Amino acid sequence: MAQKLIISTELSPQHQLRHFANFRWGLIAFTSIAAIAGWLLDYQVSSWPLIGLILLTHISTNLIPILFAGSEKQLVHIYTISCCLDILLLGCLLLLSGGVSNGLVALLLLPVAVAAVMLPGKVSYLIALLAIMAYSLLLLIGDLTIPDLDLLLQQAQHAQHNGHMHHLSSEAGKAFNQHMLQMWWAFTLSALLISWFVNSQANLIRLKSQQISALQQQQVRHEHMLALATFAANAAHDLASPIQTMSLLVAEISADNDNPALNDLCQQLNRCQQIVRQLRADAGSLRNNEQRLSVLALTEQQLQRWLNSRPDIDLVIKRSLHAADFTLPDSQGFGAALINILDNAADASLANNRAELSVSITLQLSHFSIGIRDFGEGLSDNRLAELGEMPQQSEQGLGIGQFLANVSIERLGGSVSRSSLDNGTLTLIAIPRPKAEQT
Repeated sequence: MAQKLIISTELSPQHQLRHFANFRWGLIAFTSIAAIAGWLLDYQVSSWPLIGLILLTHISTNLIPILFAGSEKQLVHIYTISCCLDILLLGCLLLLSGGVSNGLVALLLLPVAVAAVMLPGKVSYLIALLAIMAYSLLLLIGDLTIPDLDLLLQQAQHAQHNGHMHHLSSEAGKAFNQHMLQMWWAFTLSALLISWFVNSQANLIRLKSQQISALQQQQVRHEHMLALATFAANAAHDLASPIQTMSLLVAEISADNDNPALNDLCQQLNRCQQIVRQLRADAGSLRNNEQRLSVLALTEQQLQRWLNSRPDIDLVIKRSLHAADFTLPDSQGFGAALINILDNAADASLANNRAELSVSITLQLSHFSIGIRDFGEGLSDNRLAELGEMPQQSEQGLGIGQFLANVSIERLGGSVSRSSLDNGTLTLIAIPRPKAEQT
């Protein structure tokens, strides 16, 4: 049994979630090592037990990605909550260990960068604003491990009996406040720029990755189509001589026998010969580069050709023409795709004892579309989703032909969509008008 080949340049959601959890483990490990080093070096903090409790809380929050690893729908919420918790807990650790004067205050930018990569733009900006708020609170509250800076300045002012020393202390206080304000502006600008730049680059990478993945899938389908076309060409070449021989034998037998079945057999053999001759003619037109035909004229030609080969089908055609005709770069591929879809639709109607089809042709300024409605039993949603995506074996003959039709239409920039009706299936072929021919 053939397996569907899936190629993707993007990481799976579970893989991204594991990377995110590993990042948080690294962040927790770094803050824990810093706390242990501060404790060993007798670094002055407000409360070591509180710092230990916050670190334990931070460790427990990293169990959230592990518990929800199997839920892809909640990944955005998991990333958002985790980044908010990181900023909150890091802010508490900094508050207890020096505030903005702590050299590790830049750690608040890490959740901002991660959010810019993992989350949509608006959410990442909210995370950046949360980090700015945390930094602002640290700046307003100050360092809890030392007395208030204003109180120290007041004590220094009262202790000075010289007016010149009082002026110097006042200037020093203003310079310090200006330095703190500059630090706040630098942090704010850094957070916003990181959020904007990283998020825009991440979105661009996602878009390119999706385009590459789609092109790879399209290449796989084209390779399948090339292989099937090679097999079909070889089969047509090998069948030409046997069909001709059988036609001669049937003609000889019919001369001595009036069995009606022989006439039917002769008609079928003549149809096979006509198909082989048409295949040779199509191949010759490809060699001579006689491929560009107008889409409306080609559609009418193929419909007439199909009716001649399927006289058992009653075809109702509705036309809605509101623009000028335009040419196709690959008329042979489009014609073959249309014939395949018509044949499959006719077989579906006949299987339901309905020898009829309905075709609607629409020509607009922007596109050309053909709606083919059969009156068969219809198809399930799963069958509709799979039909035309890959070659499939089917007793109703709805596998290879539909796959080739889809690929041929997609090569022209068009699309093939199918929808189930109450009594039958509607196949819609849409081909956009080339920009050079749009008026």
